[in-house]
Amino acid sequence: MKNLLVSASDFANAVKNTVYLVRNLWKEHTTLLIHAPQSVDKTAKALDIIEEVSAAGRKVVYINTASSLDAHAERVAAIDGLAVFTPAYDSPDDTRDYADLVIASIEEIVAETGIRTFTIDSVSRIAALSFGRNASAAYVMKRLVALQLRLRLSLMIIAHDTTKSTDRALLTLADTGLTITPADQSDQSDQSDSSEPAKSDSSEPSEPSEPGHPRRRLSRRDRRILRRQAKFQKP
Repeated sequence: MKNLLVSASDFANAVKNTVYLVRNLWKEHTTLLIHAPQSVDKTAKALDIIEEVSAAGRKVVYINTASSLDAHAERVAAIDGLAVFTPAYDSPDDTRDYADLVIASIEEIVAETGIRTFTIDSVSRIAALSFGRNASAAYVMKRLVALQLRLRLSLMIIAHDTTKSTDRALLTLADTGLTITPADQSDQSDQSDSSEPAKSDSSEPSEPSEPGHPRRRLSRRDRRILRRQAKFQKP
């Protein structure tokens, strides 16, 4: 990457002309981090983003280091412009560090294809298969971001939440962070599985509703206040 000294006006014009891969989320030549607990399906969200990016005609390489993509095989097959690369050792006695293998593979893909948009799934898996400093997800993330800056890549990196300090380090290294919570996925599941509003079997009193406003259940505190008011109003 060539370092350039530019005027303030040229810098401002470059910022204005920034290309968004996904509006207000992922800019070209930047790193987007998707993170959530290990039990949460982050791959599904990554595929949502990839579908939008590929629909605009951009090719994407999915660096598949875990088995989380297997559950989405049919969906992956339907995405035009998406290629999947699974880094693997050449032989059983291959002693290369896995993080080195992944980074070398990305460099080779860029050199051979010119593609510069990658999804890394996941930095946590790469660290788990590595040794020394590369056994740290934050250190692997730092190496990937350095590669992104050097080769002008657009990276979407997936990570499992661990300690607060590690999560903070990963977010600091990324240009943009996207957090997925278990509640986000449960809400989507509820919306897709239920065609009728849920019915309550509770016999607890509800507050009378006004026209155009839904009824809501009273809290225990509200019911206690209403009983006290009714007691005082008795002759």
